[in-house]
Amino acid sequence: MKKALVAFLRAGATLAALWVTIQLLPRWLPEDPARIAAGEWATEAEVSALRHALALDQSWTHALLASARGWAHGDFGMSLRYHRSVSSVLAGGFPITLKLALLALIASALLAWALALSKGRAAEVLEAAAIASPVYVIGPLLLWTVAQRVSWIPVSGTGSWSAWILPTLSLAVPLAGHQSRILRPQLDALSRAPGMRWWRGLGIGPIRRWARWTVPGVAGPWLTVVGLQLGALLGGAVLTELIFGLPGLGSLLMGGLSTRDLPLVQATVLLGAALYVITQLLVEWAQGILDPRLR
Repeated sequence: MKKALVAFLRAGATLAALWVTIQLLPRWLPEDPARIAAGEWATEAEVSALRHALALDQSWTHALLASARGWAHGDFGMSLRYHRSVSSVLAGGFPITLKLALLALIASALLAWALALSKGRAAEVLEAAAIASPVYVIGPLLLWTVAQRVSWIPVSGTGSWSAWILPTLSLAVPLAGHQSRILRPQLDALSRAPGMRWWRGLGIGPIRRWARWTVPGVAGPWLTVVGLQLGALLGGAVLTELIFGLPGLGSLLMGGLSTRDLPLVQATVLLGAALYVITQLLVEWAQGILDPRLR
């Protein structure tokens, strides 16, 4: 209980520090964010109005309190690009990014275990090739080799489940390579462990050995790698969404940066950080359940 409380407090402090940073960072920049967002030909009246809308004409303490009240009620301000509330903009992109991330995590886990359990030189070559395949390489390669030759796989959009195959693979393949690199030696060591030989000698079936010995034995290192990969997953999702035309958080973030949409960028960054922190907590919880040594 104490360990869980400490983890929640640490996560809350991390998010609070990030929120303060992204709120104050525009005030530390050498240029005026309102002037940049308003455009080169904006009048002083338009710049002043935008500065007031972004609360840049207020003291930092007053702006933080006003922002805290708004964010506590789910009000992240108005998007300068879409001319509607940021919460409604994020509500359209968040499900797409979440679905892509979950599909990529599941697919990477399945591919990693398949590679780690495979024997021979071919499996090691595939593992190395997966590690050396970044999103910006494997994404266009999949578009060129698969989408043009398989008519039932769309190259963009989210209208059908088949449209998620290529984006999921472009994210899952490099993640699977790194996971397999950790799983392979762990599984080899466990297969030669005295405890595993003892269980086999007692006539215990492979399914029970797998559930009671193998999975808990490799859960700690494997889930640690999965948790660390989430940052790369969120970063790679930006490129994947741009390559395959998915209107997720990555596309919203890039659009907000290109148009200097400060409220949208701030909310998207904090939402991505919150997803990362929450997932880390879930990974720690899952490690404690699967590996009794970590309890």
